[in-house]
Amino acid sequence: MKFKIGVEQAIYVVVILARQKDQQPLKSKLLSQILQVSDSYLHKITHQLAVAGIVTTEASKTGGLTLARSTTKITLLDIFQAVEGEGSFASWNNLRDHVLRLDGEAFNEKFDQVSQQFQKAEDDYKNTLARVSIADLLSDETAAYVDWRQITADD
Repeated sequence: MKFKIGVEQAIYVVVILARQKDQQPLKSKLLSQILQVSDSYLHKITHQLAVAGIVTTEASKTGGLTLARSTTKITLLDIFQAVEGEGSFASWNNLRDHVLRLDGEAFNEKFDQVSQQFQKAEDDYKNTLARVSIADLLSDETAAYVDWRQITADD
């Protein structure tokens, strides 16, 4: 399965915010500089994170983005769904009707097997992402907090 590049960017935005010293807000433009990605695209990603309740935004001179909840309460699944949506991976367009000529009952039974396997794979994928929190990712960090504003000012 291929997911949007925005998922990776969203994960690292959350990690950066989690490591920000004193939980001070960071501007989207600064985040794009740290990650070296497009500011306009990252703004779209941070908006999706805000809509999902992962980050909060404050539009002011001293405002910016901060985490909306604890890193133990933000999972990779939360971030994945914020960017990719919560819909199912598989969508069926009934193309089988043009190809397979089994009788109706046999056909439905075979297709149900295919559909169930895709659903099981999707459930397993999402369950795996739900078991990993941002706190888990940061548990081995040696430098707990960073002042990203200072680091970028020094560059």
